[in-house]
Amino acid sequence: MSATSLEQALLDISSGATEVDVSDQQIGDDGVVRLAEALTEALESSSTVIDIYLDGNGITDQGVECLAEFLEKSGSVVQFSLYNNSVTDAGATRLARSLACCAQLQTLDLRENAVADAGASALAEALERGAALQFLLLKDNDVGDDGAKRLAEAVRRCGSGGPLRQLDLESNKITALGSTALKEVRESTKKEIQCGYQKSEVRQQHTKLIDSLGQDGVFASR
Repeated sequence: MSATSLEQALLDISSGATEVDVSDQQIGDDGVVRLAEALTEALESSSTVIDIYLDGNGITDQGVECLAEFLEKSGSVVQFSLYNNSVTDAGATRLARSLACCAQLQTLDLRENAVADAGASALAEALERGAALQFLLLKDNDVGDDGAKRLAEAVRRCGSGGPLRQLDLESNKITALGSTALKEVRESTKKEIQCGYQKSEVRQQHTKLIDSLGQDGVFASR
């Protein structure tokens, strides 16, 4: 199923669609409110939406509140994607609270948002409390060492038999301290944990370059 307009998605939901893809339509929070209302109404007719993709829509924490309320009422969503939106710690924390009611949710995609340590820590707590997530995607956010270590601890506590299969933390603000914790738990649990490239590495390389340059913009002699 390819992405559709909001109006088409609303019609599809009323017709019993099991997948909703309204990606890259810039529907914003107002559009999300309408969508969440339609999804909630569909529950009354025993309609079951399984996959929801809302990528690239300028959705903020305000819109996430409506979506989290729907997720708690539904309990049947398997794939939920908010890739490339404007979700911060508050939105991630709200979603984390809803995970206790989402026994079927396997994938939570929050790549390219603005989730930092507090949001990551809330998601870590949800994992420890038994969230069914198999794929937690947080690439291209603002998670630092505190959030990384908290997630690593959650994966460790859940053990190799826990449901989580993949944790993607590439391109965040994690330094060697957080990366070490993630790599250690990756080795002990054999989970797919991605934390290779980090935004912090770019800053470190830039600092080293500046330190190596003289006042005239040439490399200083060693």
